[in-house]
Order: sequence, then structure tokens, then C-alpha cells
Amino acid sequence: MREEKIRNFRTVIELQKSLEDDINALKSRSDELSKRIGEKLRVTDSVNAEELQEFRQKIDGDTTDPKKKKSVKKKDQKNNWHNLDAISIYDGIGIKGELELYFKAAEQTKAGLERITKIKQAVDDLINKGLKRELGCVMFVDDELPAELAFVKPAIFKKKFTYRSIFSVKREEMDEIKI
Repeated sequence: MREEKIRNFRTVIELQKSLEDDINALKSRSDELSKRIGEKLRVTDSVNAEELQEFRQKIDGDTTDPKKKKSVKKKDQKNNWHNLDAISIYDGIGIKGELELYFKAAEQTKAGLERITKIKQAVDDLINKGLKRELGCVMFVDDELPAELAFVKPAIFKKKFTYRSIFSVKREEMDEIKI
């Protein structure tokens, strides 16, 4: 989704179109991240199978107790990631830190996709209940639901000034030149 928090729309139809565009962009981003994760896992299949076991369990689904899994993950993140003012740095060189970043980005993208899909469904429900599509609106979108929507007067488009007239010119007659 776009970075801006407040977005203005001339009509509800524009809002719907924008939400559809955001959904399509997030779906393509999610697919791209999934492909990258798959490629990284295939490339490093033979390198460190023990290190990547945690990521394979994420993909396949947890077979262990979820409480134990989360506590181990938090300990690993505290030991492997170091905060330096505005950034965190992974302690170590290898594929594990890179995969953690890809998984975090994929999770955020999927959460954003779910959020925007719910917003679009709510707007579609409002239209089905009788909301006028010509109304203008302002939407505030944050990282959490619900999105806030305020309706404004429909945007009236002023017609551009045009002047139409019939323009006629006499046909130019050529005089013959005799030599």
C-alpha cells in the first residue's frame, strides 16, 4: 500500500479502484517475496540444513508446541540482532539473517493485504446498502483497522470554457499567368 496516511477521492468509485490497485500490488509483492524465499531455500539446501530447519518448519507448519517455538525464536532474535540507534544488525554472515528479513517482509505484506481486503469488502457492502457512488470521500489508513472514512460533497467538475464557431474563408482563386 502507498505510504500516505490520508487519501482524497473525488468519488467512491475512485476509492474502490484505488483499493483494487493496492490489493493487486500487495499480491504481486507477496508472490515475489515467496519466490525469493523459495529460491534462497533451494540454493542453500546443502549448505546448512540445521540452520534452516526453523524456516522449513515455518513453511510446512508447526509440529511442535507453539509456546515453546515462540520462546526459542525470541531468544534467537535477541542474541542475533543488535540495535544500533535506528537500525538492527544481524550478528553473523550467512543466509539465516537474510531469510529472517524476507519472512518478516512477507508477513507484513500478507497482513497489509488482509487489512486492505477487509476495507474493500466494507466499502463494497456500503455500496450494496445504498451508498451513492458519486460522493467524494477522505480516507485515513493506518497500520491497524478500522480505516476511517469521511464523506464530502461530490466533486463538481467545472466544464472547460470552449468557443465554437463556424469559420469560413473564401476560396482562393488562382489567376493564370500567361507568358
